[in-house]
Amino acid sequence: MNSFWDRIKHKNVVKVATAYGIVCWILLQIQDAVLPTIGAPLWVAQIILFIILIGFPIACLIAWASESSDTESIGYDNTDTQVKLKKDIPLSKSSLIFISLVSLSVIGLFAFYVSPYIFDYTPKKFTKNQNISTTINRIRSPRYDLNIDSSLPNEWGLNSEIAISPNGQYVAFTKNSDGSSEIYLRDLYASVSSTTKLVTYTWGTDVHGIIFFSKDSQWVTYFDSGILKKVKITGGPPQIVMDNALGRTSGYDLYDDTLIYTGTNDHLYEYDVVKKTSKIVSGFDNMERRIYRWPQLLPDKKNILVSSASLVSASDDSNLILYNRDTGEYEIVIPNAYNARYVPQTGHILFTRTSSLYAAPFDLENLTLTGIEIEVIKNIETNGILGSSAYSVSNDGRLIYLIGSDVAVSEASLNINIINRNGELIDEIPVSGRVGQLSLSSDNKKLAYTAYEGSQNDIWVWDFEKRISGRRTFDGISGKPIWYKNDDYLIHTNRSESMNISGISAIRSNGTGEPVTLLNMRVLVNGIQSVSDDYNKLFFYTGLNNKELFKQSSIYSLDINLDNDNSKSPILTEYDVTPNIDDVWWSRFSLSPDSKWLMYVSNESGSNQIYIRPYPDINQGKWQISAPNASSPIWSENSDEIFFRSGSKFFSADYNIVPGQDSSYININVPELMFEASITENHLTFPAWEYNSSLDTFIIITDQNNQKNTPDIYSDDGYKSEISLTVIENWFEELILLTPDYAR
Repeated sequence: MNSFWDRIKHKNVVKVATAYGIVCWILLQIQDAVLPTIGAPLWVAQIILFIILIGFPIACLIAWASESSDTESIGYDNTDTQVKLKKDIPLSKSSLIFISLVSLSVIGLFAFYVSPYIFDYTPKKFTKNQNISTTINRIRSPRYDLNIDSSLPNEWGLNSEIAISPNGQYVAFTKNSDGSSEIYLRDLYASVSSTTKLVTYTWGTDVHGIIFFSKDSQWVTYFDSGILKKVKITGGPPQIVMDNALGRTSGYDLYDDTLIYTGTNDHLYEYDVVKKTSKIVSGFDNMERRIYRWPQLLPDKKNILVSSASLVSASDDSNLILYNRDTGEYEIVIPNAYNARYVPQTGHILFTRTSSLYAAPFDLENLTLTGIEIEVIKNIETNGILGSSAYSVSNDGRLIYLIGSDVAVSEASLNINIINRNGELIDEIPVSGRVGQLSLSSDNKKLAYTAYEGSQNDIWVWDFEKRISGRRTFDGISGKPIWYKNDDYLIHTNRSESMNISGISAIRSNGTGEPVTLLNMRVLVNGIQSVSDDYNKLFFYTGLNNKELFKQSSIYSLDINLDNDNSKSPILTEYDVTPNIDDVWWSRFSLSPDSKWLMYVSNESGSNQIYIRPYPDINQGKWQISAPNASSPIWSENSDEIFFRSGSKFFSADYNIVPGQDSSYININVPELMFEASITENHLTFPAWEYNSSLDTFIIITDQNNQKNTPDIYSDDGYKSEISLTVIENWFEELILLTPDYAR
C-alpha cells in the first residue's frame, strides 16, 4: 500500500487535483464575500460553481494524458551504471481520439448529473404536506435594508407608499405628514446612496399616495386630492394623467394609454389617457354591490385580476377574482386574499393575507392555479380597511417591502378616553377593540357606539352611572347611531347582507320593542350626521351617486315617521350646500342646539373649512370659520361655542347671534387652541369624538399605542418611527423554490 501511494503521489494527476482543489476553495471563499456585497445576481455564483466542477475532470484528464505519453527505457549514466530513463513519446492518433472521446463522455455525464442541482431549483417531487424549511435555507436570496427616514401613521394608507421601477433601478416612497405627503426617489444603482424629493401632494378621500411607475421606469404616478398625476424621475412640474377627481379608488393599473381604476359605485372603469374619455368596464354595472380594489389587467388583455370586498373591511371577506372583459363573467380564484399581482416572469399570483405575502403558481393559458398557496414573506405592513399592502416587485426579480403589521383600525385595538380642556386624561371607558362612531345622549349619561367583530357590526350603549355596556342590535348590520326624542330612540344605519341596500332604522334606546324602518333604498347612507327633535328630521348624505334620488354634493333631510308604516313614501329634502362634499366625509354637519343654524365642512376653497348657514333657509347667509384643514365640528349644547379639530390639534371658537330686521347673522370669534391629543378618526370610527357639556370634557377614540401620556405623533417633537424598507435581490429564484408548480 505504501509503495502504491509513493508511486501515486508523484503522478501529475494527484498534483494537479490537489492544486486545483486549493485554488477553487480560495475562489469560493472570495465569491461568498464579494458577490453578495456588490449585489450580483444568483446566476453569477451558479456559473462560477458550474465552471469549477466541470473544470475538475478536465484538469485531471489533461494531467493523465500528459503523463501517459511518457515511457521508460533502460540506459546508462556517465558512470556506466544502468538506470531507467524517461523519454517523451508523442501519443498516437488513435490514442488521442480515444482519450478525447473518454474525456467528452466523462464531462458530459458529469454535467448531465450535476447541472440540474446547480441551475434548476424547481422542486419536481414536492407534495403538499412536505416540509420545505430545509430547502428554503438553501436558496435564501440576498437581503438588505434601506432606511427611508420617518413618516406619520395614516389610517387611509400605509406608513409609506412604496414602489419599485420595472427595471429594478429606482425605489419611490412617501413620507406622510398631517394631511399631505412627499414622494422621494432612490437610485439603487448609484455608487453613493442618495435620496431625491420629487413632489408634494395632498391626500384625498379614500385616495392618497398609491404610487406607481410607468412601464419605461421614467415616470411616477400618484393621486393628488383625487387627481391622478405623474412626475418625471428627474424632477420637474407634475402632469395630469386623469383630470376628473375620483371620490374613491384603491389602486389602478396604467398600461399603454389605458387606465383601469375603481370609480363610481366602486365598480371598475377604463380611462383613455389620449382621448380623455372614461367608461365602465363592460358588464361591470351588473356586478354585485361590493368594492373592487387593486385591479391588474393580465397579459392576455382580457381578464382583470381584482380584489372584491364588502363595504366594511378588505381584511374581513376579500376575495381575488378574475373578471373577463369580453364576457362579463368572473370567478373567484383565491378566497380570503387581497392586493394581488400576477408575475409573468415566474407565473405566480402574489397576494396578501393577515399581514403576510403569499404566492401561488398560476397557469395563464387555462386561468387556473397549478399549485398550493405558500406564505413567502411574513410581517408585511398592510391596511385592512383598504386592502393595501406595502410590497412591490420589479421585472428583474427585485422585491421590496415594509416590515410591519396592519395599520388600520380594522385590526386595531382602540380605547375611548375622556380628557379635559388641558388635554389631561380624566378617565377611560373600559371598552376596547374595534369600536367607533360615538354618539352622546342629550343628558350626557349614555354613550352609543358601533362595535365591530369580523365583518359584523352592532350598536352598543355605555352607561356612565352604572359603568356597564349593553348591546342594542343583534343583526350584525347596524351602525352609526344617533339619539332622538329625548334619548328614547336610537336612529342608525343598516345594510343588507348583499350590500345592495343601505337604509336607516330606529330602535328604542332601552332595547325593547321592534325596530322601525325609516328609509330603505338602494343607496349607501354615509352616516346620519344630525337629528332635530324640533323639526322631526334627521340629516345625512350619501357616499354614492344615485341619479334618480341623490347627489353626492348635497345634504338630505328625512322626515322621521315612527309609525312603522312602510306604505308611506319617505319625505326627503335636498340642501345643496357644497359641490364636493363627497371628498370630505368627515364634515360632520349638524344643526345647532336651537335648530336654527346648519354647520358643515367643505373644501370648496381648496382646503377644508367650516361653514355655517341659517336653517331652514340656507340661502339667507353663509359664514366661514377661518380654520384651514378643519374637520368634525361640534356644537356646545349649553353655550355659544363650537369645537373642531385640525389633525391632532383641538380648537374652540366662541360665537354670538346678531339679530337683524330681515334675518340674523352669526358672528364667530378667532378660534383658540385648547390641546393636542391623538385621535383615530376614519370612515369606521367617525365621529370619533364627542363633547360632554355637563362635565366640560371630551370623549376621544385613540389607539392603545397612542395614549395621551406618550408623545403626540403630530407634534414636532413627537414620536416618529424610523421606517426600514427591505430589498431582496434575485427573489424570483427563491419564489420558484418556495411555490412548486405541480403541473410542470
